[in-house]
Amino acid sequence: MWYQAGVRAGLAGALASALAFAAVATGAAAKNQPSTIYVDKAGGYAIAVPKTWQLIPRSQAGVKALIAKLKKKSSTVSLADFYSTILASQAGKSGIAAYRFQAFDWPGSLSAPVPIQVSVGISPAKRAYTARDLPVGGGVTNGAEVYLIPHGKKLYELSFQIEASQLASASLFTSIAQHFRLL
Repeated sequence: MWYQAGVRAGLAGALASALAFAAVATGAAAKNQPSTIYVDKAGGYAIAVPKTWQLIPRSQAGVKALIAKLKKKSSTVSLADFYSTILASQAGKSGIAAYRFQAFDWPGSLSAPVPIQVSVGISPAKRAYTARDLPVGGGVTNGAEVYLIPHGKKLYELSFQIEASQLASASLFTSIAQHFRLL
């Protein structure tokens, strides 16, 4: 069982730089998009994202190491520069610490004001979550979409971000949420 809530504000892990809205985030492309499944046994979940999406390492040192590796190849310098913007913003650094998983659409163009991304957070509790514990949104779909998935003493939060004008057509987010598995 999952609950969907739209939110107006950016997420804690919002990336500072911009990626364009890509065809992968629209309806028809979402169902046929080749994906990669990432399994987090310690976190108790598996998530599938499009193969072209890039992962954000879970430590600042990991991001720095990836930047250094990418800068060695001329074909990946723009990706290295994008990762550098993550470390240049407080929101980007906070997201590294706040979420267990983050990935973003790449190689989208860099002209859109909001990146297309997914983040997974886990909130532990002293008791099992129930439907009454969850705030169910009023349908505001303005820039970010959040799916809350209660499972025992954990609350999984799948947060998606995209340019606000494109959110209504971003069926890829629903597809990713529907294929999110608890282990």
